[in-house]
Amino acid sequence: MLDVSIIIPVYNKMEQLERSLYFIANQIDIGISLEVVVIDDGSTQPVKDVIDSYTDQIKNLKYLYLERDKHSCRSRTRNIGIRESSGNILVFLDCGIVIPDFFIERVVNRIGHSTNMVLYHYVMGAFTDPNKEDLSVIENIKPSNLAAVCEQLRYHPDWEDMRTSHFELVDHDLNRMDVPWSMGWGGAVTASRDIVLQAGGFDETLKGWGAEDTDFAYQLHKHGASMYATDDICTLHLPHPSDDNIDQKIKSSYLNRKKMHMKHRTFDTEIYPYSADLHFDLIMAKFNRLVTHYYVPAYSDSLIELLNREYVQGVDRSAVIGADSHAVLSALNVSHVFLQNKGLLQRYQSTWPEKEFVYLLGLDTLYPSKHFDVIIVTDYFRMFSEPLIGIMLKELYRISKKVVFLYNNSYVSYLATTAGWTWHSRQELEQLFERSQLMFHTERQVGDCKVFEVGKAVTVVV
Repeated sequence: MLDVSIIIPVYNKMEQLERSLYFIANQIDIGISLEVVVIDDGSTQPVKDVIDSYTDQIKNLKYLYLERDKHSCRSRTRNIGIRESSGNILVFLDCGIVIPDFFIERVVNRIGHSTNMVLYHYVMGAFTDPNKEDLSVIENIKPSNLAAVCEQLRYHPDWEDMRTSHFELVDHDLNRMDVPWSMGWGGAVTASRDIVLQAGGFDETLKGWGAEDTDFAYQLHKHGASMYATDDICTLHLPHPSDDNIDQKIKSSYLNRKKMHMKHRTFDTEIYPYSADLHFDLIMAKFNRLVTHYYVPAYSDSLIELLNREYVQGVDRSAVIGADSHAVLSALNVSHVFLQNKGLLQRYQSTWPEKEFVYLLGLDTLYPSKHFDVIIVTDYFRMFSEPLIGIMLKELYRISKKVVFLYNNSYVSYLATTAGWTWHSRQELEQLFERSQLMFHTERQVGDCKVFEVGKAVTVVV
């Protein structure tokens, strides 16, 4: 086998491809065996002419042309590149990304004989608008000075890799992040061949723009990849006008993230469609350190007794969302517990083997319609934003025959008073329920806590 395979998908963009190949052709020669695999996803331009002009400069240069059809997508081109390659180390480069002359040498030295290492390279200029920015700074770039130019652009607001601060916070060791895969943008990635094959490559059902790269990173992470960002191996994305409308990109990314969650069905992916990549690790870190019972009211024994007697007793499947107190979970006889804190989840699974602990919030679950006889939701739901509550209400009403909410009249969470989180009032909640065509029914009072059954709002015709 060869040492390294560089895989480049292309659709037209002949000029960008030519520049990428030029920088690859001028790598420092230290005896590393290298091949370049270019997968043409049905270009209408004569891309083959660019390939032919580099056959003498790049010894092992492969070119495959794919007919454009309903299966065409970035994932398919990359997967075909994987199958057609033979390197122990795989480098995935987007067309139009250029690399310094020491790139191949350094990735080989870094990965060595590792079978599970993945490197995410800094990509300068990925979001630079060529119509608005001064491009003179990159006019004279060449393989030998590209690293110095990238260093100048590292903290430039118009050129920097938007992940820079996140990379630096963990000293470039992405394994220290809660969801390292969320930083797995696909423009410039190097990985051991073994871990790529174990992960199964890219998901070809994710079409359009966005999420196919982070889904791939998620698969790598699940299969034990060791992930790092490389501050010493930077790349440059040559700015060019975008082919896609920004609104189309946002919609496509959202739909692909939803598909990604439908496949994995864990809390890691459940709220990903509703969060920006750059902030997602911070959000997940917050949940993984959140001990809910410190931020919701203490529920009395008499309340737990009522819930058991009136709602849980005699049913097959019952669940609670927003309870992680040892006292509550010991006394409340539900069959399922939805948790978002991974540490508690793992510990409680062994503490209460008779209960099923579910790593989901309840926005988008795997359960069929009316699967549960009852779901009990604590005051915890008051901390979520209006859009998430709306989605959650719709899903809980779908999967359960009865949904019960707890609401403490006098309690205001520390999350709201000090941490600045949302803590909805009764009036705000009623408005949220009304928008979802739901309303509170059968109100019960136990001490300071009200218990509401939720059902469809009935329009009264006068």
